[in-house]
Amino acid sequence: MIAMIFAATAALGAALTGCGAGKREIIFADVGWDSVKFHNAVAGLVAETAFGCSWKEMPGSTPIMHEALKKGEIDVNMEEWTDNISTYEADRDAGLFRDLGTNFGDNIQGFYVPRYVIEGDAERGIEPMAPDLKTVQDLKRYAHIFPDDEKAGMGRIYGAIPGWEINEIMLKKVQYNGLDSMYQYFQPGSDSALSAAFTSAYEKGEPIVGYYWEPTWLTGKYDLVLLEDAPYEDADAYREGRTACPSVDVTIGVSNQFYAREPEICEFLQKYETSSALTSEALAHMQETGDSYEETAKWFLSEHSGLILEWLPKEEAQKVMGALGLKEETKNYFFDFPFELPIDVEAFDASVKAFAARFSPVFGGIRSVLNGLIGLIGAALHLIPWWLLIALAGFGGWRLSGRVRVGILYGAMLFIVGLIGLWSLMYETLSIVLASVVISLLIGLPAGILVSGSEKANVIVRPILDTMQTMPVFVYLIPAVLFFGLGKAPAVIATTIYAIVPVIRLTSHGIRQVDPEVVEAARSFGSTRMQCLFKVQIPQALPTILTGVNQTLMMAMAMVVTCSMIGASGLGMEVLISVNRIEIGRGLLAGAAVVIVAILMDRLTQGWFSSSSDKSAH
Repeated sequence: MIAMIFAATAALGAALTGCGAGKREIIFADVGWDSVKFHNAVAGLVAETAFGCSWKEMPGSTPIMHEALKKGEIDVNMEEWTDNISTYEADRDAGLFRDLGTNFGDNIQGFYVPRYVIEGDAERGIEPMAPDLKTVQDLKRYAHIFPDDEKAGMGRIYGAIPGWEINEIMLKKVQYNGLDSMYQYFQPGSDSALSAAFTSAYEKGEPIVGYYWEPTWLTGKYDLVLLEDAPYEDADAYREGRTACPSVDVTIGVSNQFYAREPEICEFLQKYETSSALTSEALAHMQETGDSYEETAKWFLSEHSGLILEWLPKEEAQKVMGALGLKEETKNYFFDFPFELPIDVEAFDASVKAFAARFSPVFGGIRSVLNGLIGLIGAALHLIPWWLLIALAGFGGWRLSGRVRVGILYGAMLFIVGLIGLWSLMYETLSIVLASVVISLLIGLPAGILVSGSEKANVIVRPILDTMQTMPVFVYLIPAVLFFGLGKAPAVIATTIYAIVPVIRLTSHGIRQVDPEVVEAARSFGSTRMQCLFKVQIPQALPTILTGVNQTLMMAMAMVVTCSMIGASGLGMEVLISVNRIEIGRGLLAGAAVVIVAILMDRLTQGWFSSSSDKSAH
């Protein structure tokens, strides 16, 4: 009897292995860019209509999704960029995942400039800026055309994404061609930040040179020119940056578990092959029409129905083609929301970009001031020898706590940062954090004082502060990049917006909580409103105000890693690189340095503020 039960269970399991029977869900990798999301939609549509599967996407960077594929946490990666994954061949040869063949292999990548930089644009009133710029080597003559915002007298070349192998190759290309003496190689932090830099420059008609690749919506929408380089010779020369980049073989990878479980779908994916031109065509259609990835997938398969016959057996191909011929599906209003407002976000984006372009000189001036402040703080920090800063941290810990061992502990913790080779990066991080805190206090303290004296202002400002405090921090990066570009200046802007809330809120709260009888007594003795504010209310509210200052400092520190995504160098960039490359040791060291700096800043400021509050109370 038991044997029969086991046999029946095994037979049932075998019967439910396919998507059609078991209604299994396929998990596709979403590594962030449009082309992979498009291919996910095409493969997902085929899986739904031909094999009865459902599907979803799991977001993550290229290295993280490759690791997830090896572990079976995702099923399919439609774009394995083989040259950008350092362990790809070793992992494939070791049988850690299955390579089902090439999706497309005719892509290109390298350093691009807008065409108007070379040829001008009469319609936009743009004169040629570098008329003889054709090759990477020609950039030596045009460093002044692409100025760096953070380092005077230097040009800026936007590199690839930290953690991608191509980023190291492009850096070597800059060094090999002698461009590093006149250009800063700027790492943008994320592909969205890189595309934002190109978009912003193009909309304003400004010069920009940087890494990009095809197929993408950006290269389809804007007229960009790939700078020529020495012809590709071999892999070693390419990896040393001496030649042009070859076309990368972009393959389809599946997990071993999925390969064993879904042989029919894997057979379809083995035949799935497109091209850079076809992908760019689909992305351009999506950009022009505003269609979703799923709608674009339906359009693409309808336009290129011959691909369906190449990819699938006749019976499954007919299912897909039949599904594409169906009318629009009716909604189930019991479960699906019945209507949506026709919000034209593209018009809003266009108006904001036009505003940014119109007032570009103003934002450029603000950016220059911020870079000057950051540079001033950074220069001041670099004037402090490492041993003196450690001694100051130890002395401060001893004086503020009254215990020698606390001072020794603080000094030892700071010593560890230098010991693991992150001292200079710590200074870069501190310059951004301190600049953000200075601006937050200059704006936040007066704002808090004004709000405390007006109930009407408090009613208006409170929901604004609530919104600022609960808004996802990534949202603050969008306007910062749009108006101020990439680098440390927009990082300070985003950090200030995020960190200013506590000092405003607690300054107002502290002043409003002062005993009204104390205020009334001061006024009865002839104090003016301003005298009462600065000699009675603020001293009484000082502990609460200083708590707000401390919270602002900590929130600014918390933005360190996030701001690395828009090119802010320092400890945050080190963390981001380690995440993108799945380098656990490097990430732990950088993370530990961030924690150490945050703890020391928190403890020292809390101790200092406590002693200041005690003195004011006496």
